Order: sequence, then C-alpha cells, then structure tokens
Amino acid sequence: MKAWYIREQKHICGPQYAEVDLFEVSAKEHTASTRRKRELATSIAQQRYNEAMSRRYFCQLAYTNFTDRDWAITFTYNRDHHPAAGDYDRVDRDWTNFCKRMKRYCKKKDIPAPKWMQVTEYCALNEDGTSTGRHHHHVILEGSLTREEIEMLWRDSSGEEIGMVHCDRINLTSSSFEALTGYMTKARTRVRHWRQSRGLKAPVTPRPNDTKWSRKSMDDAFSMRVDDRAFWEKQYPGYTLRECEQRVTGNNTRHLIVRLYRKETGMQQNRRNRP
Repeated sequence: MKAWYIREQKHICGPQYAEVDLFEVSAKEHTASTRRKRELATSIAQQRYNEAMSRRYFCQLAYTNFTDRDWAITFTYNRDHHPAAGDYDRVDRDWTNFCKRMKRYCKKKDIPAPKWMQVTEYCALNEDGTSTGRHHHHVILEGSLTREEIEMLWRDSSGEEIGMVHCDRINLTSSSFEALTGYMTKARTRVRHWRQSRGLKAPVTPRPNDTKWSRKSMDDAFSMRVDDRAFWEKQYPGYTLRECEQRVTGNNTRHLIVRLYRKETGMQQNRRNRP
C-alpha cells in the first residue's frame, strides 16, 4: 500500500488517560466514510487478540471506568471450597453468586452496586488426568465497599469463607495499571473470556483526523521522537507522555501508539486541549 495520508485516531479513556494512534492510510481510505475510517482505526488498534478479545481495549475500558480509589482484587479458594479441575461452570457460578450477594448487601446499605471487570483463571484438567493451576478470579472493582466488606461477601450459602481475598488500591501513576490489565488477560488456555458489570462507559473515540500529521512529521516522530516527552506534550497540551510504541503493521506500514496521562495541574483543562 502506498501511503498518502497519516491518520490520527484518539481514544479518550476517562479524565486521566488517553491514547493516540498514528498510522499510514491510502488515498482511498482517506476518502472513505467516517464509519469505515473508524472501522479501520479499530482494526489497527486491536490487531492482537487474546481468546477473541482485545487486551488493549480491556485496558482502555478499565482506564475509562476506574480510578485509584478502586480495588484490584484476587479471589481465591481454600481446600474445602476449591471446585474440581475442569469444573468451569461451578467457578463461573461462584462469581455470579458473589455478584448477587454484593447487590443485595448494597441494596440494604442503600448504595449502588459497584461496577466491575473480571477474568477467571481456571484449574485445567489435562489429557493425562493431571491438573494445572488453581481456580481464582482477577477483578477490578469500584471502591464503594471496604476491604472488610468484600472479604465478608466472599462466602458460600452457609456463610463459610470460600477462600482468601487479596485487595490493593489501583495505582494509575505508573505502568502498574497496564501491567495489571495485561496480567489479567495473559494468553493462557485456562483463562476465560472476561466479564463486566452493566453500565460501563466505553472509551470516547472522536472522528479521525487525516490532515494534522504530514508524512514528513510522521517520519520525524517515528524515527526521532519516540521518547521525546516535550515533543508529545506540545502536540497534546494538558497531557504528558506515558510511552510511545512503534509498530509495523501486516501490510508493512508504520504505526505509533502514544499513551498519555493528564498533567496534574489542579486546573480544569480547556476542551480544546484534550487530545
């Protein structure tokens, strides 16, 4: 493909985080409909799939809906409650029952039930009859409940503890949140498709822009500006660079993914300064 235009596609993931895709498009793709342009941006932004889902979108969705006031949790099983290897339905049912129990508890407290994103890692049954791993749930949970309340709710119908609950506050100030979402969606055969509560907000994807970046400026950014924080802060005022990732797509064109954090200025940024 001969590239004539550089497309800028932004992804606004809540008030603190944003991503920008810069990639080469042909003249035909430049004149396509807005819907087709966004489909192309989506296909490029989500090239790498895990269990038929995008790890990158999972991270964007988490950034959009959760903050450092929320919880990163691992729910485990003790010996008495650990489901049999390969009993995936039972493990999924345990999480569903926990969510129902949490909703009833929140209704009694007269507070909204927390929103969540969850991935289960299974204890898989191998062909030779042995098992691999232990069942457990990785969860990002809104922080409206305390650690003690969450631990209290991880029980069976008789009130006995199901297992341990490991809670930590989410850290958005470094790469640890991306490491968390990456770990939750790591490529293993015993990791299921992720689940989420209703009502999560999708990242905002504005109309793509094919005129802001020239081929010359893309050449400069791709080869010389990957780690130039001042350069990217000038391009996207109000934000600071988290990292800039270089890729070469399957059709041998260049692709930059610019990850940005909102600067902590204490002042509300003007709308036109959003990336």
